Amino acid sequence: MSQVNAEKLSVVELFTSQGCSSCPPADDLLRKLSLEENILALSYSVDYWNYLGWKDIFARPEFTKRQKHYSRILSRGEVYTPQMIINGRSAVVGSRQDMVQKYIDEQAEKPVIGPEISLYLQDDMINLTVSSGSAAEATGIWLVAYDTVRSVKIKSGELAGQTREYVNVVRGLKRIGSWTGREVMLSLDPAEAASEKCDNYAILVQQKDTGVILSAARIRLEKPL
Repeated sequence: MSQVNAEKLSVVELFTSQGCSSCPPADDLLRKLSLEENILALSYSVDYWNYLGWKDIFARPEFTKRQKHYSRILSRGEVYTPQMIINGRSAVVGSRQDMVQKYIDEQAEKPVIGPEISLYLQDDMINLTVSSGSAAEATGIWLVAYDTVRSVKIKSGELAGQTREYVNVVRGLKRIGSWTGREVMLSLDPAEAASEKCDNYAILVQQKDTGVILSAARIRLEKPL
């Protein structure tokens, strides 16, 4: 049995594309952030650059939808790559390391108080508890499935001829419930979150689905399902 107690994480979500020539610096920055113990770094591939000549093999329309929802709140409706969202609170060009670090540091100094999340893996099921607390409104609970590393040979488009290595590649995103201030206990089959097996899973408790992230936790499978 693998268990994860509550941890205070900054959540950095990168919206990127294998068809975008401006994205590699942001992908590299996300790799650096993923090595920080207090940061949950997630890479979402969007599908709106597929027409440029290379279809991003990780892109899913629900990731594009998530970015558009963020953009309506944080970026005056603008959608672009690379873009990083910090804790659901700030949007920044994903290659701007100085600004990304500034937002991470500022928000760590003034953290949002959210419920505690505990996770443990037993019999290939993820058991989840979100503690009771104060909630101004119903808040979404999200299950994120992601792979530690994926390598891609890009054969056409703006990055043709390159082999790119991507980290913390999101493969599935599923809303699994709501938190209204009462304790929530769930048992989840992680295989239901993505069309293929992943080696990492995270839980996000987030206002209005793409609002402020109140709490986050992650768990790594001891072996792929």
